[in-house]
Amino acid sequence: MSLGPFDLTGGPFLLLYGALLVVTIIAGLVLPRWLRPAGAAPRRTDPEPLAFLAGGALRLAETVTAQMLETRQLVIDNKKFLAGNGGGGTPAERSVLALPQPASWVQVAVAAGGHAGAVRARLVADGLLMDGWTALQLRFWQTSPYFLLLAFGWTKLLIGEARGRPVGYLTMLLILTAVLALIRFAVLDRRTRAGHDVLAEARARSERLQRAPASGEAGMAVALFGTAVLVGSGWEDFHRMRTADSGSSGSDGGSSDGGGGSGCGGGGCGGCGS
Repeated sequence: MSLGPFDLTGGPFLLLYGALLVVTIIAGLVLPRWLRPAGAAPRRTDPEPLAFLAGGALRLAETVTAQMLETRQLVIDNKKFLAGNGGGGTPAERSVLALPQPASWVQVAVAAGGHAGAVRARLVADGLLMDGWTALQLRFWQTSPYFLLLAFGWTKLLIGEARGRPVGYLTMLLILTAVLALIRFAVLDRRTRAGHDVLAEARARSERLQRAPASGEAGMAVALFGTAVLVGSGWEDFHRMRTADSGSSGSDGGSSDGGGGSGCGGGGCGGCGS
């Protein structure tokens, strides 16, 4: 009885498996775009929710810090943060001002980022981020092509072993597939279609902030485009601190969970892988 593709010899089967792996990778990228929930767009979006949509908890912390520097609630002295004027208008700002003085960037980021959960909950309620159950379902569906390919390859491996054929190359391909499957399951952009649209529209509407944010716009500029917009402003030292921190840690602070993860509301959030 013919076993179809499982009767192929080693070389042709490996070529077939490699081609199917390419198809699987493409399917794993396309499925989340196709199955992403529509969500709903709120009437207005403030800098903090936009920051979380754009880059997760770390972008939220950067935005809170930029706003506090602009309003002189924080000042930078010798690469440390000191409390300035004002008592904090939001819970995140009050948490930062409650830190022992002087405070490092890591301390400020932890204090401000500690309020990311409340921002995430608001974004879920507004329909801009997926809830946990919907996100888990999408993780499964975007990884399902890898499950099918692993089952296909594992069946051939068992047949090959039963026939006394070498299966070393196939084993390595199965390990590679399993690693890619884990990555595909872990990386999820939790933004809904509405979340993507709201962020894209805000960036298009505020494109000039990348070049010259005016007074009172530092928070929104950082939320949408990161601390690079502060170059040439009075808060350029903050961007330098962030750049040095990113260089030493090897990370730009993006969220891989749709913060993002991130990248994006959760894993991050943040940046937010597809």
